[in-house]
Amino acid sequence: MNYSLAEKKPNQKAAYKPDLNELLSQCELNYWLLARLMPNLVTLNDQSEKAELLQSQWQVASSAVQLKFQITDLAKYTTTMTLTIDSPRLKITREMQLIIRLYHDVKMMEVMEGSGPGALKAVYEKINGNTKPVDEKRQINRFLGESLRACLPGND
Repeated sequence: MNYSLAEKKPNQKAAYKPDLNELLSQCELNYWLLARLMPNLVTLNDQSEKAELLQSQWQVASSAVQLKFQITDLAKYTTTMTLTIDSPRLKITREMQLIIRLYHDVKMMEVMEGSGPGALKAVYEKINGNTKPVDEKRQINRFLGESLRACLPGND
């Protein structure tokens, strides 16, 4: 039996295809939410005192979540930060660290790395021993948006 690329074998699940528009929309929303929370943070690339800004820290919090931002790299169009998310009320998300990057020219913010080492892939293959969900990048960017939204005034 000969299969073409478009055909799938019996009892075979279709491969997961990431929705790029959804991911990009979430990254735009994340940037917008951060700009509402901390307007000065998204304009850092315009300031000339780069050395003073590196290792700078900011913090926002609500009754549900606390976010701590630390700048690790500052370039003309991007800012890279370590984000620590702490949720004392929820045991599931004790403390999580994310490496996030702001793209100021396109007004997007993306999670680059999760709590473990290595950049997040858009899609993970389901192989034996791989416990990551196939859409981890989408999920972690959505979680970032929900955490930012929780810190907006009036969302307590």
